[in-house]
Parts: sequence; C-alpha cells; structure tokens
Amino acid sequence: MSPILARLAARNVAFRGVQQQQRTFSVYKSLRQFARSFEHAPFERLPVSTNSAAADWGRQIKRVGKQGAVYFPAIGMILGWPYLAASGLDGRV
Repeated sequence: MSPILARLAARNVAFRGVQQQQRTFSVYKSLRQFARSFEHAPFERLPVSTNSAAADWGRQIKRVGKQGAVYFPAIGMILGWPYLAASGLDGRV
C-alpha cells in the first residue's frame, strides 16, 4: 500500500473510530431502485434550490395560431376536395 493511501486510511479510522456502521440492506429498496432505472422520465421531487419558470402564454398562443393557420385550411382541402371537384366539374365527368 502506498504511503498516501496508508495515511488516508489511518485518518479515516481516527476520524470515524475503529467501529464502522453498516447500512441495512433492503431487498425492497434495491428492487425499487432497479425498477426506477427503467423509467425514461423518473418521477422524483423537484429541487427547491431553483424556482420553476413562469408560463409564457404569449409564445403558446403564437404557436397555436401558427399551427391553426396551416392545419384548418389543410383539413378543409383534404375533406372538401370532393365537394370542390363536384361543383367545379358541374357533373360533366
């Protein structure tokens, strides 16, 4: 063992005492942690060190307005082309 590691080990023993406490092992906790590792977005408490961002309603309304400007005319054309074709051709086909 290197002298640096020996000194660190001696400090640890002196600091913590000769007797070290062991953590209790829980099968339930380990299985729970294992199952939580599969979550793509784990549910945990949010940190209290930062505040959540305020809602930007102007940006949301602008986004929905832009999407609506494309969506509703496109749906009108997709669903309304038979009526437009029938009235445009006037039954001549």
